[in-house]
Amino acid sequence: MFDLNREAREIQSDKDIAWEIYKKSTTDMIGLYTLILCICVIFILPIWVNFDPLTQNVAERLLPPSWSDRGNLHHFLGTDEFGRDFLSRLLIGAQNTTKYAFLACFSSLIIGTSLGLMSAMSRSRARKGVLHHIFDILFSIPSILIAFITIGILGASLPHAALAIGVSLLPRFIHESYGAAKKELEKEYVRAEISDGSSRLHLTFTTILPNILSTIISNMSQGISIAIIDIAAVGYLGFGAQPPTPELGNMLASGIDIIYVSTSKAIIPGVAMIVLIASIQLVGHGICRVLNTGVADAA
Repeated sequence: MFDLNREAREIQSDKDIAWEIYKKSTTDMIGLYTLILCICVIFILPIWVNFDPLTQNVAERLLPPSWSDRGNLHHFLGTDEFGRDFLSRLLIGAQNTTKYAFLACFSSLIIGTSLGLMSAMSRSRARKGVLHHIFDILFSIPSILIAFITIGILGASLPHAALAIGVSLLPRFIHESYGAAKKELEKEYVRAEISDGSSRLHLTFTTILPNILSTIISNMSQGISIAIIDIAAVGYLGFGAQPPTPELGNMLASGIDIIYVSTSKAIIPGVAMIVLIASIQLVGHGICRVLNTGVADAA
């Protein structure tokens, strides 16, 4: 008897199989659709929002959201303490935070993973031991502390904050990729390939890297979330984006100052940040689940 389901599965492409595995989890699907919606809202909706996020209008300061009794339909989320349209500032602020967080995380991911793999694949045991302890020491330092030191040297601005967050994430990516590669090197099939004369470079790109991809994806989703939180944190404390440039952190800080007058101005940036981070985490979890299921099926 032939297994028709198995035959149909073999005919499917890898993308179709991956999608079938991914959509089995309702929470991961919610995360994917939410992330797509967030990206569309953050990067596409500002095209249709006609208000300048920097234009002040004192006559319309601290307007409540449009669904309130004193709301104005021209300002859907109301205005801030300077009369600036809050929706346009929220969109541009979320865009700034997300854009620089992704930039910091991806640059740190590429550099950190490369250094971690190079260290793990090194032939010198003494060098491996020294590097491993250095990575452990760096990884034990809070990323936000490294970020503050970097910003203190370079000065307060959003690009400098992104650079600082990227530097602070490097130990994390180096440590995790180093540990994952070390575990792979201890497996029998890898030792067999080394015995057969496979070069370290060939082994890295054809065997080690594909098998630690789930670890890299997991670290990437966590790294993006950490970058968003840290950029917002330094912005909240006044070391990130400088006024009047909108960013979720400094918008949250200004909202806290007027929370008793306009509660929504303090709540909305925080909720936007939570939704964005949660959706990124769920998508990362779903991709890792697909990769781990594929590895288990192959085994």
